[in-house]
Amino acid sequence: MRINTIFKPNSLFKLNAIAIAVISSLNVSAAEQSDQNVTTVVASDSERAITVDQPGKSLITREEIEEQQANNVAEILDTIPGVTIDGGARQGGERINIRGFSATEDLAFYVDGAPIGFQQYRYGSFFFDPSMIGEAEVTKGAHDYQTGNGGTGGTIRIKTKDAEDLLREGESFGVRVQAGFNSGDNNQGYNVTAYGKTGGFQYLVNGITRNTEDMTDGNGNTVKFSGSEQKNWLAKMSYDVGAHRFALSHSEFSDEGRKPWATRRGTMPEITERHIDKYGSVERAQLAYTVYNQYSNNVTTANYRYNPISALVDVDLTLSISENKRHWERPDFTWNKLNPDGTKNKSYMYVSVGSYGHASDLEYERHFADLNNTAQLGDHTITTGLQYQYQDRDSLVNNRTYATKESKNFGIYTPYYEPSGTQSTYSFYIADGYQITDDLLITPSIRYDYVRSEGKGNLASDYNDPTVGHDYSAVSHDGWSPRIELDYYVTDNTSFNVAYAYAFQAPTIDDIYSVQYAKAGGAKATSRDLDAERVHAFSTSLTNHTVGIFTDNDQFAGQITGFYNEVENDIGQRMGAKRVEDTQQGWRVNLDGFKTYGFELMGQYRINGFYVNSSLASIQGKHSGSWKDSTGPDDHVPGIPPLNINVGLGYEWIRGLTTGWDLRWYDAQDDVPTTSYVVNTASESYTLQDIYVKWQPLADKEKLTMRLTVKNLTDRYYEPYLSNGVAAAGREIRANVAYTF
Repeated sequence: MRINTIFKPNSLFKLNAIAIAVISSLNVSAAEQSDQNVTTVVASDSERAITVDQPGKSLITREEIEEQQANNVAEILDTIPGVTIDGGARQGGERINIRGFSATEDLAFYVDGAPIGFQQYRYGSFFFDPSMIGEAEVTKGAHDYQTGNGGTGGTIRIKTKDAEDLLREGESFGVRVQAGFNSGDNNQGYNVTAYGKTGGFQYLVNGITRNTEDMTDGNGNTVKFSGSEQKNWLAKMSYDVGAHRFALSHSEFSDEGRKPWATRRGTMPEITERHIDKYGSVERAQLAYTVYNQYSNNVTTANYRYNPISALVDVDLTLSISENKRHWERPDFTWNKLNPDGTKNKSYMYVSVGSYGHASDLEYERHFADLNNTAQLGDHTITTGLQYQYQDRDSLVNNRTYATKESKNFGIYTPYYEPSGTQSTYSFYIADGYQITDDLLITPSIRYDYVRSEGKGNLASDYNDPTVGHDYSAVSHDGWSPRIELDYYVTDNTSFNVAYAYAFQAPTIDDIYSVQYAKAGGAKATSRDLDAERVHAFSTSLTNHTVGIFTDNDQFAGQITGFYNEVENDIGQRMGAKRVEDTQQGWRVNLDGFKTYGFELMGQYRINGFYVNSSLASIQGKHSGSWKDSTGPDDHVPGIPPLNINVGLGYEWIRGLTTGWDLRWYDAQDDVPTTSYVVNTASESYTLQDIYVKWQPLADKEKLTMRLTVKNLTDRYYEPYLSNGVAAAGREIRANVAYTF
């Protein structure tokens, strides 16, 4: 038997509708709550815990992550109702979609408290190795008051593994080795983790390598240039002394390999006799349309917590630095118009400005600080905090096509649609969890963000001409984000939650400083007059957890959630009625907004090692006016996933042997934008099946763990709506063996 303490006095404001779900997640019956609001729970040794989490939130455990044997973090989150992979046929092309929001600036992604993220045309957004993750929590919608500018669609918080996740009772040191294989792309992965503790000191070092080849789709076709090589590692340490806790973590993620420059694409161009004649061979012709891609994340976080025996003091300080870099180059033989001997190079490739160049560099650097305190004042739990975030983005291409053109700085310049610049955000927030009665908790909060953005200009005079409105000087935006949440226990088994947020989101560096070249017609200036976007976010949930449905020890947990988001002043390209020729207008403009709405259902049942998980997610969305012309008819919102239903069954036959089956059904999606500005390809309905086995054959069950997972069991060919016609992987057999010394 295990004993866990769920709630602490200094976190009373979290005692909301999901106390029921927390209890159920441990497969337990709870002892009565004490006067100090500390709940002690006695849990069984059940194989599968209930994971119905707080309304609007989902938690993914290490066990669930390892069960999936996922290739990337987006695949892990795809199991959550309302969260979907956006693209991702190739490593590096995946993005995350939460209730229809998938742009990088709409989602906040944190690793051990450090914000990360990447934004480049036709490339992915958030990258992290699943083997380094201890747990992942997703807040759907703009309901996290500790997330400010950037996060109106949702917040993802990754906690990396630490020693206490792996150490067993009585242990002070351990080593865990893993080896995995995926048949779909011949993925070979190796993972070694060393960890331990002594006194108040804990430490962990984790190293991972992955090598993949080209993947195959459900028709057996090879997705060319989809392989990659990854080398990732994590180091963590912490020290507890008295009321003080110091922690430091550093992680590195790297991915490299030959890919198309636009990683979010499907089949490669067909090679014709003309291509063979130009490049000299089929192989060179294929290589000509690829780049050698190198991408990396580096994240360093320092944390200090001071928690003395005082209801008024629980201080937490987080400091972090993170870097995201991408560099790619086209093959050498495509670079120069002339050969070394002065003859014409037939293999030279002309590259337009819109396709970057012959080499590209994009780098993000972020500095982040958060200082907060939680104080207990009677029935009030008050959290106050200060935040600072600095983002520095540098973008540059080398385009040999313009090597002799002075207005393009002889080919070295910043792409007009991907400007360089800095953005500094200063914020403070306060939240009050007021326990009005034993059954009613209300949590109002308010946040203020001040954002200062400044462009870096452009080396190319075509994109740095003040006479046509190219102005890269600083501009600022600020705003308040009030929120309120109410949790009410309708009965001992049923709770009700309602939340509202009016969230602020400043324009990005792209929004403000993207331009058109000096001789272009129409809008070509920087967009310094943009208003901040605003989001009215509503959510309501009903949660039930009942022990003893058919027998004394079975359990059911269910949740229904409805949500509505109304976005004001969304930002897009200036087109149609908003564009006037021969005037100095910004290339980007505030549009008339859009709405997304829908509902999610979750149900879970447990009895004697048997478990059932089910979910349904339905999302709709309409834009006010068309994307091309605000005077046109309302248009569909791109990025809205189709209706999705999931059902999963599993059973622990004997202790250490578990099998499971998952069924996922996606409806057809033909609600696509009708304008030429936004391109979406309709998708047909499809059904996917997965099976998995976990076996721990030794007497000491945690010593040796073997897993077998088959994804897309029927080898179904399908093109997910959010991949824009790009085929997904076919059948994949994933095997993993882990041994702990």
